[in-house]
Amino acid sequence: MSLRPALKWHRLRQVRSDCAFGLASMLQGWACGASMEVDLRALGDGDFVCLHDATVDRETSAAGPVRDFTSSDVRSMVMRTDDGHLTDLQPMLFGDLAAAMDGDAVHPDALMQLDFKDDIGALSAGHRQHFHACLASCADRFILSGDDPAGLLSLGAGLPGLKIGYDPCRDDTLTRLRRTGAFEAFAADAVHTVPFAAYVYLEYPIILAGLDAGVNVVSIFHSVGMKVDAYTLNADHHGVEETLCRLVQAGVDQITTDEPLVLENMLDRLIPQIG
Repeated sequence: MSLRPALKWHRLRQVRSDCAFGLASMLQGWACGASMEVDLRALGDGDFVCLHDATVDRETSAAGPVRDFTSSDVRSMVMRTDDGHLTDLQPMLFGDLAAAMDGDAVHPDALMQLDFKDDIGALSAGHRQHFHACLASCADRFILSGDDPAGLLSLGAGLPGLKIGYDPCRDDTLTRLRRTGAFEAFAADAVHTVPFAAYVYLEYPIILAGLDAGVNVVSIFHSVGMKVDAYTLNADHHGVEETLCRLVQAGVDQITTDEPLVLENMLDRLIPQIG
């Protein structure tokens, strides 16, 4: 079994300077079999758009809550880079993403995580119908993820092959675990809450803190057949090479990064040393 984890393209980025959720980057990813991720927000007309925030202000040329806009409105927006500069890229609608992932030329290893950011319970019947229509013939190429297990199951019900991913991390999880040392209980609770999850998403400092306390939470999830994604590691993080080595040794299946090309080069250098 290879030690080498997959490197997931966070918000479809290959390098840090890429604009988030770029269609061209996504097309490159599905051609080479990459693991990729987008955030999904519900629009007012039953469609969805690939944006992270609840408002469009920071990420696009428009302003206001995402739910106030329609798919037609999105066609007239352009994306902003992280530093606020306007680009010539339109925000990506979910239907366009799904259509691209449904093509015959898609690499069999390509996998797209849909990180759902809204309250699933508040979705309209139209939203649910559109979600199913988009994934009807390609659901096995997607993972639907979030922090609402019941909502994820209800939204994904009836889509054969659609994987479910669960994120048990909250704002205070790392602080609490460092105080209590209850890493095994944390993992066991996640397994009990979402026994059907194919992937569990963990902030990488939680994995490191568990190792420091003598607990490899990755192995606990592996023992019940769940894969582990460690997020979000970038090249400018303090001690990135040591962190990368420890995550590899812990057995993570995937590492989320805004810089997969840079971390790929690091792995090329580090894996022989670890092995």
